Amino acid sequence: MDIKYIKELNSAVHDFFNSNGFSSEGQDTGFYKSEDKIYKISYENDAKLFMLSSASIVTDDTDANYSTLSTWYFDEANHGAKDIQCIADDFIGTVAKKEGIRISTGSVTDTSSIALPEKNKDGDEPGIEAFAGKFLALFPQYKDAYKEMIATYGDFLYVEFFKKYAVEKMCELKADEAKNKKQLKKYFDMLGAMHYDGEAIVGDVICTVILAGAFKGNTAEYLELANTYLADWQFLKTAGLAAVNNYKSDKKLRELLG
Repeated sequence: MDIKYIKELNSAVHDFFNSNGFSSEGQDTGFYKSEDKIYKISYENDAKLFMLSSASIVTDDTDANYSTLSTWYFDEANHGAKDIQCIADDFIGTVAKKEGIRISTGSVTDTSSIALPEKNKDGDEPGIEAFAGKFLALFPQYKDAYKEMIATYGDFLYVEFFKKYAVEKMCELKADEAKNKKQLKKYFDMLGAMHYDGEAIVGDVICTVILAGAFKGNTAEYLELANTYLADWQFLKTAGLAAVNNYKSDKKLRELLG
């Protein structure tokens, strides 16, 4: 891992932690401490994961029992500075939610003035906002939840959002496949198209958050549906299977998805 990406990520979260009572021993260390808690940002080279963890302060920091709060796949060959900012936004949002910190939203006082995510410009790879827009167009009942998240945290915590609502919807639909065939097809087609056309981080969310979260290691159930609804999206079918399988062996992923 090029050290510059670790520095960029810590630089992006540094001001948030310091302004909310967490001191750092140095901007590049990834340790942010209050009187009773420590947050750690680290990178695992073998798994290619950025990780956000937390622990209670103990006498010797090396003995701290960390729990994983969020993980993000980051491969230098396919990711870059834009993805670092996405990861920073998610880590900040995760800590804000855990600590009950309300991120300033400027003059926004109600959700009526909050815009829904915009479509990507022609010729651009769809990013997280474009993916959210596609999801909300397909399932408009979640528009208020999107706006409430922006109003509360001042940012779109997309891991939290998709972990809750996109997984929830997939579980609801697959619980009665016979009744929901048309909606399942539309949902899987949207996921397949966004996985194929979207930025790398969109594909990561689709596989490691939505599919892994909805099927929780049940590869037989996943394949039964994937064989029907992802027949035209073989890249996603294969990547999704790997993510669903990974849920069984990856403790950190299970902690993240619950």
